Amino acid sequence: NTTSILYSIHFSAAAGSAGCEPQAAYDSVPPAHKNPRLPSKPIPQSRLNLLSTAKPIELTYVDMAYDLNKEFPHKGAKDEQGNWGYVHDETALRKNPPEFAFPNLDRACAIKDDQRMVLTEKVFVDLESHEAAEKSGQKRDKIFCLVYTMSTGHDQIPYIRETWGPKCDGFMVGSNKTDASIDAVDIPHEGAEEFDNIWQKVRSMWAYIYDNYYDKYDWFHIGGGDLFLIVENLRLYLESEEIKVAANGGVYLPDGSETVQTPLFLGRRFAFVGDMDDIFISGGSGYTLNKAALKALVVHGLPNYFLHDHTFSEDRMIAQVFKKMGIIPYDTKDEAGGERYMPFMVRGLLSLLYE
Repeated sequence: NTTSILYSIHFSAAAGSAGCEPQAAYDSVPPAHKNPRLPSKPIPQSRLNLLSTAKPIELTYVDMAYDLNKEFPHKGAKDEQGNWGYVHDETALRKNPPEFAFPNLDRACAIKDDQRMVLTEKVFVDLESHEAAEKSGQKRDKIFCLVYTMSTGHDQIPYIRETWGPKCDGFMVGSNKTDASIDAVDIPHEGAEEFDNIWQKVRSMWAYIYDNYYDKYDWFHIGGGDLFLIVENLRLYLESEEIKVAANGGVYLPDGSETVQTPLFLGRRFAFVGDMDDIFISGGSGYTLNKAALKALVVHGLPNYFLHDHTFSEDRMIAQVFKKMGIIPYDTKDEAGGERYMPFMVRGLLSLLYE
């Protein structure tokens, strides 16, 4: 079966929330809700169970101010001259997107290979719903997109900047070299700049994002330099009733007055070596955090767990930190059971999709 939203290439897909029988996570109406509204379709009990162990997080920013006397991950970033204290203008790309330049585009589009088959027959970008939402006058959720790389991977970044990057409300590339022309920021971290130390790199990147951009955005998505994100679909999913209800505890729709939020950790779930008690989100398609999850990670998680580990498996380490706080990866599959986040190359999906 085809799915209907595809965000990450690594790719993804979907539409709407999963169907279920009505269930209640609690019996009484939360005191803050004088006239609580139920969603058109309740969240399945299996997904409520995933939310049940997470403690709601108060959304007020807690200052974790960094300086050179602090240990990582809160030392901040360096500018192009190597001076500490650099804060990137994360809106620069959205305000001034580069022109899409693809040599021999007609020729490339004429190639009838398996990747084209997947992209033209299975990938659905919901532009109709996106455009309706843009014209509705309703405030839309703001998404910060974060890419990790190093200076040797900077040649990949223009492809992102010319395609999906400008669709994010905020955009930044975490690197070991600042280059404002491609939104790359040197964020130093503990240990060497190498593949086997991505965990320390990501620790410092998340701390930097929280320290400088937390109050401006509703959602934060991170992935590698080979990521392709369909931002229109991702935003529609994050604005869906299911996700709004999940972030509000699992039963009622938010009314906009909430000061606490349930942490949401979204992406393509895997069981580590088949262990269903060890679920993590693949870093291939990236993962998405709401404000509560970002605050929980930086304020409560990073200072207390795996402070000095050096490993390439940052996706599993993040899941382990969240698990320590009772935050379990949420089930992001669509109503048909299709995955919204796909951490595989397009060509590799062909046999799976056409079975």
